[in-house]
Amino acid sequence: MPSSSPGEGSAAGGIDLEVHGDRYEGFVGIDTIVHARSAGGVRIADDLALEEIRALAREMSLKYALFHLPRGGAKAGLRMGAELTPEQRHAALVDFGRRLAPIIVNGIYSPGMDMNCGPEELRCIYRGAGIELGPITDTSWFTAISVYEALQAMRIRLDRPAPLRLAIEGFGSVARHLADRLDPRDFRIDWVATLEGAVHLESPPSPAEIAAKKASQGDGFVLDLEGERCSRDDVLRAPVDILLPSSRTWVIDDAIATGLRAAAIVPIANAPFAGSSVQILHQAGVLLMPGYLSNCGGVLASSLYDQGLSRNEVEVLFEREFRPIVDGILRLASAQHRPGTEVAEEVARGHMATRESMPHRSLPQRIHERFLARKMPRSWRARKARSTFVSNCRSVVAELNAKGAAS
Repeated sequence: MPSSSPGEGSAAGGIDLEVHGDRYEGFVGIDTIVHARSAGGVRIADDLALEEIRALAREMSLKYALFHLPRGGAKAGLRMGAELTPEQRHAALVDFGRRLAPIIVNGIYSPGMDMNCGPEELRCIYRGAGIELGPITDTSWFTAISVYEALQAMRIRLDRPAPLRLAIEGFGSVARHLADRLDPRDFRIDWVATLEGAVHLESPPSPAEIAAKKASQGDGFVLDLEGERCSRDDVLRAPVDILLPSSRTWVIDDAIATGLRAAAIVPIANAPFAGSSVQILHQAGVLLMPGYLSNCGGVLASSLYDQGLSRNEVEVLFEREFRPIVDGILRLASAQHRPGTEVAEEVARGHMATRESMPHRSLPQRIHERFLARKMPRSWRARKARSTFVSNCRSVVAELNAKGAAS
C-alpha cells in the first residue's frame, strides 16, 4: 500500500482537478505548464489518492526539465475497483476523457500510458475527449532502454565482481523487457516480487529465461520459479548489489531504508523514496538515482521512435548520449558526497528557470508545431528529433562536467 502522504518533491501551487464519476473517482495533477502544455501518464488503481498523483506530476516536471523538453509535468489517475466489468471500465474511461476534453483538446494536458493504463484504456480516454488515436507505441519497451543504460552506468560505478546480483520489486512489463537485455555474464536476478508473490532464487535461471516466463504466465510466473518464498519487503531488503523498485510510489520508506542491504538503487518506478529514506540511504553509503532519470526512455526513447528513428538507432543513441548523463550524475554525486537524487534534481530545477524565461512562441509557430510539423516527411522529423536529442544530452553532460570541475 502506498503512503497516504506525499513525498518531499510533491507539487505545491500546481493545478488539481477532481472528477466524481459513475463508479470512479478521477484526479488530474498539473504541476507545471510550459508553453501552454503539460503531459503525463494516467494511473489506474483501486486505492489511488490525489497525493500520489501530485508526487508523480512533480516527477514528470523534473524529467522534462532535466532533458530540456518543452512541456510541463502532469499526471492523472482513476480510482476504480477491480470488480468492474470491461464495459463499465471502458465507460468510466470515456466519461473521464469527456470531462477533461477542454484541457486535452487544447493541449494543456496530454494523457499517456501508465500503471494499468495501456493502449486500449488510453484510446477510451481520448475517444471521450473526441479524439481518435492512431497507432500507440508500447512505451514499456523504450523505458527498459534507459533503465538498462542506467543499470550499466551503475554497474561500472560499483566496480564489483560480475555478475552483479539484482532484486526486482514489481516485475512488470518494463522489467520483462529489461531482463531480455541483460547479459548473464554481467547480471543475475536473485530476488523477484510481483502482485502474486515473491521469491528468492538461490540458483536463478538466466534473465532471458525469467523474462520468457513472465511473458507467457503473467504475474503468476513468480509462483513457478524454484526458490524460497518470501515477502515483498524481503525483496526490498535483499542483500544484493542493485535493487530495482518497480511497483509504486513511496515503496522505500524510512523503515525499509533502515534495513535495506543493496549497494545501489536504480528505480524503474517514479517517486520510490518516501520520508527521510534518501538521507538514511545516503548515510549508509547506498548509491542512488531518481526514477525520472532511469525510466526516462518511456518519454524520450519512444518519442524518437515515433518521430521516425528505428529501434536500433534509438538504442545506439541512448548508449552514446544518455548513459554519459547518468555517469556524470553519479560521478558528481560521489565528488560532492551527495545523493544522486539530489544532484539530478538540482540540475533539473535549474533548467526549469531557463525554460520559463524562453521567449513566447508566436501563434504561427504554435500552429506549425501542433498541426503541421507532424505532417512533414518522416525522414525530416527523424533528423530533427535526433539532432535535438543529441544537443540536449550533450548540453547536460557539459553542465555536469562544469559542475564537477568547480567542485
